[in-house]
Amino acid sequence: MTTALTETTCQTCGGTFHYEPVIIFGRDLARPLHLLCEPCKLREAAEDQEKRGKERIRHLADRWRATVPPDLQESCATHPTFNRPLWNVIKDWGPCAGNRSLGIIGPAARCKTRVMAMLAKRVFWQAHGQTACAQPNLVWTSAVKLKDAATDRYSRDRHVSTAARELLSDCLKTPWLFLDDLGKNEWSPAFESQLFQILDHRVNHQLTTVWSANAHPEDFAPMISPLNAWPIIGRLLDRCTLLDLREE
Repeated sequence: MTTALTETTCQTCGGTFHYEPVIIFGRDLARPLHLLCEPCKLREAAEDQEKRGKERIRHLADRWRATVPPDLQESCATHPTFNRPLWNVIKDWGPCAGNRSLGIIGPAARCKTRVMAMLAKRVFWQAHGQTACAQPNLVWTSAVKLKDAATDRYSRDRHVSTAARELLSDCLKTPWLFLDDLGKNEWSPAFESQLFQILDHRVNHQLTTVWSANAHPEDFAPMISPLNAWPIIGRLLDRCTLLDLREE
């Protein structure tokens, strides 16, 4: 037996269309499911998808702004003082089985940090461009900030100690760690211990580390305790693409 179709009016455009009712105990249970005609349903779905896309972009933009210092977010390869040759070498760099980290060493004013920021931007948007729900894929920190966190983890201020421990944990586990200005920090026992743990974990778990310094890591040896010096230096250089701007 063929069920008679029911005519109804679209709540959006006012046009009429037909649907198959579902009558139970005298009530049409299908009516609430047919408030819009098919063209209006498709248009509403497209508008909803566009809205979600814009919200996703805004969410990702906010996350990016919270990841890298504001000044570095403005780094641009077309700026007249930007080190474009260095960027051309690094822009397509990525980790592989025998090469998990990237180190940039050289004097100040060679755009090491800005080039790192642009690489971080590429990594961020490539990983998060499809969904706003993905977990953060990179952490940006300076060696000075990391040294402060190594000390602050023992703070009596719960908020300070919690923030410090979260940063140290994030640096340990993040898929990409960007560590800027290594060597400008004080080599305290707490910092040495935390830096070794972070680097050792990242090497063993094949996580990518990008770091910059004004000097070669081997030059740090006299400043680090004998117990930690070469273990730290060795892990910085382990399977590392090293770009030495001092040689230019």
